[in-house]
Formats: sequence, C-alpha cells, structure tokens
Amino acid sequence: MRIRSEAGVVVCGGGTAGAIAAIAAARTGARSLLIDQYGTVGGMASTGMSFLGVSDAGGRRALGGIGGELFARLVAVGAAFEDRPDGQVGSVTAADPFALQQVLLAMLVESGVDFLLHTFCVDALVDGGRVRGVLVANKGGLEIVPGRAFVDATGDGDIAARGGARFVMGRRADRLMQPVTRIFRVADVDVGAMLAFLRAHPEEMSLPERWQGGAAYGHEDLENPSVVMDAFPALVAEARASGELTVPRDRIGIETGPVPGVVTINATRVHGIDGTDPDALSRAEIETQRQMFELFRFLRRRVPGFARARLLGSSYQVGVRETRHILGEYVLTLDDVLSGRDFADTVGRGAYPVDLHDVGEGAEVLGDRVGGGGVTLRRIERAYGIPVRCLLPAGMDGLVVAGRAISATHEAGGSVRGQAVCMATGHAAGTLAGLASQRDGLPRQVPVEEVQALLERQGAILFHPERAPGSDTARAARTG
Repeated sequence: MRIRSEAGVVVCGGGTAGAIAAIAAARTGARSLLIDQYGTVGGMASTGMSFLGVSDAGGRRALGGIGGELFARLVAVGAAFEDRPDGQVGSVTAADPFALQQVLLAMLVESGVDFLLHTFCVDALVDGGRVRGVLVANKGGLEIVPGRAFVDATGDGDIAARGGARFVMGRRADRLMQPVTRIFRVADVDVGAMLAFLRAHPEEMSLPERWQGGAAYGHEDLENPSVVMDAFPALVAEARASGELTVPRDRIGIETGPVPGVVTINATRVHGIDGTDPDALSRAEIETQRQMFELFRFLRRRVPGFARARLLGSSYQVGVRETRHILGEYVLTLDDVLSGRDFADTVGRGAYPVDLHDVGEGAEVLGDRVGGGGVTLRRIERAYGIPVRCLLPAGMDGLVVAGRAISATHEAGGSVRGQAVCMATGHAAGTLAGLASQRDGLPRQVPVEEVQALLERQGAILFHPERAPGSDTARAARTG
C-alpha cells in the first residue's frame, strides 16, 4: 500500500466548506492537500442555487473573508449579482455555477493548494485519540495520506465518525432526517412571461404558511435581477389532483440568476433517505431523476414561460441536507441561532435561514404537524456567532470539522447547512488546522485569539458592534 508524503493540512472534501478550508490552510503557510471524490471542486455550491444568508435580515453582512473574496471575483467578471436584501429569506446572492467552479479552482491554485481528486476518503487512522492519517481509495488502489492536522469537510462527518467521534444522526429523538433533493436547471425559459403570470396571479407567490418573519412577494420584488421563491401552489395542487404530478412537494422552488433564460428548480424530494447508506443513496439517485423529468413535463405543460424550455442539466449527485451532527465541545442550538447570539470564541457568523424541509408526512417540525410536502422557515434577523468549540469533536484531536456536520442540533442545523455558513466554517477550520500544523498539530492548543486575529485580517466577519442579549462578554462587543 502506498504511503504518501506528509501534508501539513489534509482537507477531506472539496465542496463548499472544504475548498474554502484548503485555501485558508494554505494561506497560513501550511502545505495544504485537498482530497475530493470528484474531478472538480465546489460541491453543492456548483448546482446553480442562489446563496442565501450572505447578509442577515437586518442588512448586516455575515460572510466576509475568503467566501466574500470569491463572490467579489464573480461579481467583477459579471458571473454573480451583488448580495441584495430579500423580504422572505433575508438576503440573496445569485451566481453562475460554472463560473463559480472556475474561479474557486483558480483561487485554490493561486494559494498553492495540492490536489488529490477522484479519490474517496475511506477511513481515519487514529493513534491515542489523535488523527494521524486517512485511508483513501482511487484508481491507484488504497493509499495512506498522513498529515499534521486534518479538516473533515465531507458533509457527513465521515472522518470524525470513522475515527470514533460521537455524533447524533438527524433528530436526536427519532433519527429522522430532512429529505434529499436533486437540483436541476432549465434553459430557454421566457422569464418575462413567467414573471408576468406571477404578477397576474399573486396567489401563486403567496407566503408559505410556515415561513415566519418575512412578507409575501409583491410586484416590486419581481423587478429584482434575481428571484428566489417557492411558487405555483395552485398549479401544483391541480397537477397532483389529476395524477400528473406525484412529487411530494406543495410548491416549486424557482431561482433566476445571471444567466439569461436559465431557471434553477428545487422541487424533487425523497423522504427516509440516510445519506450515509449507499443503498439508500442509490435509490434516491434513481427516484430524483424520475421526479426531475416529471417536474420538467409539468413546467412545460402548465407554467407560462416554460413551453419551449429544455433541460440544461442537474446536480452531479443528489443533495443531502442532513446526516450526522458531530458532537463537539459545544452544541449550537436553535435559540443561539434565532437570538443572534455571540460567543467569546466566535470564528464565523451565520445568517442562512432556519430551513427545515418536512422530515416526513405526519411528523412534527418546530411544534407544527406537517404534511410532508412543505418547508418550515425562520429568517435570521441578526447573524449568529459560531464558536470554535462547534468545530472540535469532543474527545478527538488533530481534526477540525467544517460544513453542515459541525456540532449543532437538528433545528440549528437547518441554518448551519447553508452554503454561506459552510464557507464561514470552512475558512475558520482551515485557518485553525493550518496554524496547528505548524506547531504540534493539535488544534485545541492554538489560542482562539490568534485564530480570530488572522481571520479578521483576512476580512472574516466575527463580531458586530452591538452585543446580542445573553451573549458571552469577553469579545462580543468588539466591532468585526
């Protein structure tokens, strides 16, 4: 079995959090190695979905640093719109997914990151409670990749779990998880005709019953360069009643962006899928593709503007909203998220809405009995702090977690999983691992003040001028 040379920081997963983490680690001066199972980077950020939560509903910027740099570069080349306020979800940033992949890849190369693509991280090699290496598989066979520090950005906490870290699967009480979805994009849409229909039929863009804190879209909202909404409830109800549509959704998620005539569709849904079970994932891949074609036929038949539309493409894999929540030294809660709480050891901020897709028909979500086809959403009025303790698996060293698997409850995870939040935790995790790799490789031994100082020098937003009630007092009042 081949043993590769030791890297300073090994980042497992090159998606939304992992790519940012690899750049951050390299910018500390560490030798950063990015491992990903695919041949490109960006993960779910490259599906075509808009980015929510770059700013909170109060207009305060939540994402800066490397993630902010990525968006600035995209805006500069006309591949993204500036972040804008949104009455329903807080803020929206729309980007061209193909351009995002290319710009992100360029940033990785510029930062000196090494790549090991088409490679799957299989296991963690642990000695005395410390991760010393990862076992990987690729076309060359099995290999060992040693490192001084590691970042688990697999989305599912695979490396942490393989190494023995404790975790909660889905909801603690019943292990139910949010459904999985395949995002797809449709081209040659007459967006003007679609928007004209919505203006004439405002009931088709009414505020969903369980979306709290926002307001229904009006005509002025349709003038924005990008539109993000769950729409067409009446058309969906008619199609479901006739048997034309069997997808378990009560609305169609639609998003327009910087590519003319292209609309991103977020509407497929499969319940009861464990995203860590390959058999379940295989079923979901097949079912979501069936649903995609069913939805495409529905759009062409019933939704104005789609009559001449064509399928442009879909995500390279089904999107998984939730699996493991790795238990860290602190577990972020729903109250932390909704109150905009600050922490003395904050290393990033989050403003993506608490976005909980129904875990199943008849289940309860935030006190409501749900039908299985909807979404419970709470927008973030004030961005919340993410303590470094949420990135450190309890009882395990040498490893930092980034992305949706960080230490959070199911409800808080509905916000943590947002792409802008994943970028923030990726920046923090990569920075912490990079600094640790140049010492003893133990992230816990790096003073959080040193991590915070470097993050802030790189433009990360850690603190707002005013302190939220109930927050830690050590640094919470400091201006970020």
